[in-house]
Amino acid sequence: MSKIILAADVGGTTCKLGIFDEQLERITKWSIDTDTSDSSGYNLLKNIYDSFVAQVANLNYNFDDVLGVGIGVPGPVEFETGTVNGAVNLYWQGNVNVRDIFQQFVDCPVYVDNDANVAALGEKHKGAGEGAEDVVAITLGTGLGGGIISNGEIVHGHNGSGAEIGHFRVDHDQRFNCNCGKSGCIETVASATGVVNLVNFYYPKLTFKSSILELIKNNKVTAKAVFDAAKAGDQFCIFITERVANYIAYLCSIISVTSNPKYIVLGGGMSTAGLILIENIKTEYHNLTFTPAQHNTEIVQAQLGNDAGITGAAGLIYTYVLEKDGVK
Repeated sequence: MSKIILAADVGGTTCKLGIFDEQLERITKWSIDTDTSDSSGYNLLKNIYDSFVAQVANLNYNFDDVLGVGIGVPGPVEFETGTVNGAVNLYWQGNVNVRDIFQQFVDCPVYVDNDANVAALGEKHKGAGEGAEDVVAITLGTGLGGGIISNGEIVHGHNGSGAEIGHFRVDHDQRFNCNCGKSGCIETVASATGVVNLVNFYYPKLTFKSSILELIKNNKVTAKAVFDAAKAGDQFCIFITERVANYIAYLCSIISVTSNPKYIVLGGGMSTAGLILIENIKTEYHNLTFTPAQHNTEIVQAQLGNDAGITGAAGLIYTYVLEKDGVK
């Protein structure tokens, strides 16, 4: 019987779990509720292990067949040690060494990384960046995050803060505060939250009429409403969409002259806005970017959706166990 990889994508509400084969083909996936009652992280990780035990047995495998366990966690991770330095959404206090805790349950390699990094790794292995060694994933959701894969490996930096791309300062007027404690980060102007920030900032200052006026007055504006109105020809929403696209294009331009990826993969809820956002990003990107650095680089929409996290978590074992040991 072939070997298997166990993968967990830990979120604030649910933990997505999966079992993969040695070629990173998914065998099964499921989810469990996230237990945030224990600030040490032990109960949550034990729940994940117990769920793995049941599924492994259900598939007629045993833990001797497990090549490793990959875990993605929403927080900054020291990759070398598997320590999470404050997972706010999980209500963990201080530093939690996820690897050490999980190795109490299993006798196989355990790799832990930030959830945005593992999502990028998932797109590199089985998604929009498949086949490339240099891939950047940008997640456009409530916030803005991402991961950088360079020469086939995740960029971590010396303390785990590499590829924190949501905190490039692009708004030099520093109009909006960021959750990181600073202001002007791209997350404040090019995420779903950033779209709302720009709408509320610009609408009183411009003469455009808008079909979303009632939403603005009632403080119910959403990024989706803005993009839908832009597609319908609303000039104010087109203006906002272009502003957002320009910020993202600037980020892509900086990334291109830094790590020169083959693919820049756009994921998250905002990426589903479609051509009106992505084509504007591409146009401005080509205007901004050093010509050799943009040559043959493609800006594409993510393909894996909610499965990117578990695929990338399994990819940790594929990359750092199978490839490193020459097993694959």
